Amino acid sequence: MSLTREQILNVNDIKVKEIKVEQWGGTVFIRQHTRGEQDKYLKRQYGTTRMKQDMRAKQQEISAVNIYGHDAFLCACGICDKDGKRLFSNRDIQELEKKNGEAIGEIAAAIVEFSGMGAEVDELKDLQDTKN
Repeated sequence: MSLTREQILNVNDIKVKEIKVEQWGGTVFIRQHTRGEQDKYLKRQYGTTRMKQDMRAKQQEISAVNIYGHDAFLCACGICDKDGKRLFSNRDIQELEKKNGEAIGEIAAAIVEFSGMGAEVDELKDLQDTKN
């Protein structure tokens, strides 16, 4: 059966699951990231590539800028209630950065895996390593 535009846009395809957070003494719900959130995460983690060249285009310089705080961003977007509604906004990222690093890292890793982003992240890490 071929899906219509409306069927595709109206299907709820973001899953939610509960995970244990030892450091916090309980559990939290996490949800899969949307494609837009995944793209924002990858941009936050690996930055954007910039190219600079002189007037005659004889000398070019390509650089990438790393932006930190990506684990807290993942958690702000991915920690939710049992219905998938976010518990945190992007304004809470700085507060989440103050929490236990191991807990935030484990939750972020769970969100990356649950969202199916593991291969993309590994690919970009390999690309960054070859440039350095």
